[in-house]
Amino acid sequence: MSSLREGSDSLGEIIDRLISVPVFSGSSLAKKPVVIDLYNAARSKSGSPLSFAAAEKILSASDGADRSIILTTGFIVPPWIEAETDGPVGAVTLAHSLTSAFGLTPIMITEPASVAKLGQLCELGGFRVRDFREATKAPRRLAVEGFTLDREKASEESFRLLGRVKPSAVIAVEKASPNAKGVYHSGIGVDVTTVSSKVDALIEAAQEIGIPTVGIGDAGNEIGMGCVEEAVREILPTGKECGCPCHAGVASSVCTDSLIVCGTSNWGCSAIEAMLSYHFKAPELLHAGSTEEFLIRAAASVGFVDPSSGFSDAGVDAIPAEVHASLINILNFVTRSRYSDLLYMEKYKEYTKDKEKLTRLFREQRGDSP
Repeated sequence: MSSLREGSDSLGEIIDRLISVPVFSGSSLAKKPVVIDLYNAARSKSGSPLSFAAAEKILSASDGADRSIILTTGFIVPPWIEAETDGPVGAVTLAHSLTSAFGLTPIMITEPASVAKLGQLCELGGFRVRDFREATKAPRRLAVEGFTLDREKASEESFRLLGRVKPSAVIAVEKASPNAKGVYHSGIGVDVTTVSSKVDALIEAAQEIGIPTVGIGDAGNEIGMGCVEEAVREILPTGKECGCPCHAGVASSVCTDSLIVCGTSNWGCSAIEAMLSYHFKAPELLHAGSTEEFLIRAAASVGFVDPSSGFSDAGVDAIPAEVHASLINILNFVTRSRYSDLLYMEKYKEYTKDKEKLTRLFREQRGDSP
């Protein structure tokens, strides 16, 4: 079993702090941002930084494997009844990192209505989109497939998919999750069951087979947030009372092996990339801020919407694309500074090693007598 290189856990603490910053202070979910409290609940259960734990799970499952990996994403948000920009962008950048690091073939799983535009986004992100059989024949290809909306068919479809694809892991990025009564909700408590793929069955099937699972979410109603279900019920105003006929709240009942809680789910994908970048000392495994901005704008151009406005206006969760880019730039600097020493810093260490010499220099500058 492979482990992340020394120092990854301390870097993970910093990355976790960055991706859980409530950049946008307003919210339709609560009077104050909920991400910090949700993060703290997840962190207390994890025992280690969330980005570290998720990346180590993926590394252990994928290192040396020449197989595939499943990323499921896409959240149909009311009242627009369109898939949002949070999730697909992160899934594309993470797929890029995983195929570069491990040679894995990414399989994107989403709602049938979102297959075409997710495929377009993947193409704009540098991939050649093919069906699964063709995708496995050459590097830098991926497949995009729809998953059933029918709960009765979901389990059978899950086992069939896992048997055909044989993934090293299944990662859910901003995916609607059923609550304890099996109802899927938006964060504000609207029932979205009929338009949501039942990929929770895919998570359950993977766990039954022994395939590692990772969940990434930002509100509490996403797959993986079942790891902190009781905290979501207490922290989120709609956590235990959604206001829809089920009256059971939006809190996810689906737990994954690892969970990342973040300000937007795209950032959770970037956190895993950063950990892999540090582990392999490979800057290309963490995408640039300019790439983040480009892909958010590309997502808007193919029809994904900012859930706050309903417009395809190059934003994610009411945060403009250029602000997201800035956060990714900071993440890049933090990560690279820990495995790539700058020459002038090495010189600084050399210059300051002789403390007696420094003391004499200061005295000379002040004109002090020896």
